[in-house]
Amino acid sequence: MPYTLPPHAQRVFDGVLFNVWQWDQELYDGSHATYECATRHDSASMIAFSDPKTILLTEQEQPSREKPFLDVPGGRVDKGETAEHAARREFEEETGLRVGRMRHFQTIHLEGSTRFSISLFLGTDLTNHAEGSHTEPGEKIRLRPVPWEEAVRLSLNGALRQAWVMLAILRMEYDPETRRMLDEFLKQSGA
Repeated sequence: MPYTLPPHAQRVFDGVLFNVWQWDQELYDGSHATYECATRHDSASMIAFSDPKTILLTEQEQPSREKPFLDVPGGRVDKGETAEHAARREFEEETGLRVGRMRHFQTIHLEGSTRFSISLFLGTDLTNHAEGSHTEPGEKIRLRPVPWEEAVRLSLNGALRQAWVMLAILRMEYDPETRRMLDEFLKQSGA
C-alpha cells in the first residue's frame, strides 16, 4: 500500500474493510484542524479479451445493492499478494477461466479521503479452469462477453461500475499511443 499518512496519524477505527485515521494538521495560517482519511486494501482488475474484438464483463448482484452492475473481474489484493497475482486469482474465481498472457496497464494511487491503489491489467489467451468459478456467498456473477464497440459505448455512457475502467477503455479506443500498445498486445496473443 503506497499511500502515505503523517507519522503522527492515529487509527481511530479498525474495520473489516476500512481503517480510519485522524491527525492534527497545521494549516497555512498557523491554525490547526483535525484531518482524517480511510485506508483499505488495494484492488486489482482485469480487462480480458476472449478475442481481439470482445472483452469479458461481469454482471454482478450483491445483497447490499438494489440493481445489478456491470464491471470487469477483479477484487481485493490480499496481504502478501502482488496486484498481478490478485488480478489472476480474482479473474479465475469470478469467471472460471485462466489468463495466459497479462500486461500491466496502469496503477492509480488514490491519496484523497480514501487511500489505496487500483491496478488494472489486460489479459488474453483464456482457457477453462478445471475447477470452474468460485464466487463468494455475497455475490451472484454472470459472465457477459461484450463486443469492444459496446464496451466503448458503455464507457461513454458511464454504465460500468468503475470510472477508472471506463477511462482505460476510452484511452485504448481514442488515444493513438495507447491504441498501438493494445493492438500490439492483442497481435502477440493467441486470441
